[in-house]
Amino acid sequence: MKHFILFCFLNVSLFLNAQIVISPNPVDINSGIITITYGSQGDYSLFDPLGDPNLLLYTGLQTDADPLTWDYHDDFSDTNTFVVFNFDTTLNAYVAQIDVAGRMYQEEPSLNVVNLPANTVVNDWYFIIATTDLSRQSADLKGSDYGWQAATLSNKVANKDLGVKAVKNVLLFSKQEFYEIELYDLTGRMVLKINRRMEDDYLEILTMQPKTFYIIKISGLQGQQVFKHYFL
Repeated sequence: MKHFILFCFLNVSLFLNAQIVISPNPVDINSGIITITYGSQGDYSLFDPLGDPNLLLYTGLQTDADPLTWDYHDDFSDTNTFVVFNFDTTLNAYVAQIDVAGRMYQEEPSLNVVNLPANTVVNDWYFIIATTDLSRQSADLKGSDYGWQAATLSNKVANKDLGVKAVKNVLLFSKQEFYEIELYDLTGRMVLKINRRMEDDYLEILTMQPKTFYIIKISGLQGQQVFKHYFL
C-alpha cells in the first residue's frame, strides 16, 4: 500500500531488544537470499505467536523521497505472495528466507505486478509479521533497524541459468539447496509459491491448469532463473 498497511509507524526504539536477526548483516537489495530469524531467545515482544507453528512475513520497499511509503509491496489481499515463517525446533525460533530483489511486487500507484526494475534505489525494506489468517499482525517494522542498508539494485541482478529444467509437469533441479519457486499465469498473477530446500532432484507440480503456459521463477543461492513452460 502507498501508506503503511494497518498501523501507524511506531518508534522503533521500543523494539531494540526484540529478537529479530537478519543474515547476512549488513544486508541490502543485492544480497540474494537472506534469512530472518525471530524469537531465538524466546523474546516475542514484537509479536506474540501464541504457539502458532507458522507465521507470515509481508514485505515492502521504500524507493522514493517519502520514508513513510511502501512503493513496492506484496499483495495484502493474497497471502500466497507472503513468505512463510516456519518454527524451527532446532533453533527454537521462527525462520524465513527471502530473495528481496528477485520477488515480484505490486507497484504503487498502479498495483501492477512487476519485478523491481534494475538501478532502482531501495532506501529501506519494511515488513510485518502476521498470522496465516491475518487475524493478528505486528506493527510495521523497518529493515534499517536490523541491518538493512540503502543500495541501488544492480543491473547485474538478472535471469541466470540455475540448471533447473521443466519436463511435462516436473521441475528438475541440479543442486540440492534452498529455492523459492513461483509460478505466474500470463497476466502476471501468482498462482503458486513454494519455499523449500530441495533434498530430491525433482518436484512434481500437479495443480496447474492443463495445456496452459505459465511463467516459472526460481530463486536460489546463485541468483534467479525465469522461463516460460507449457504444462500438459
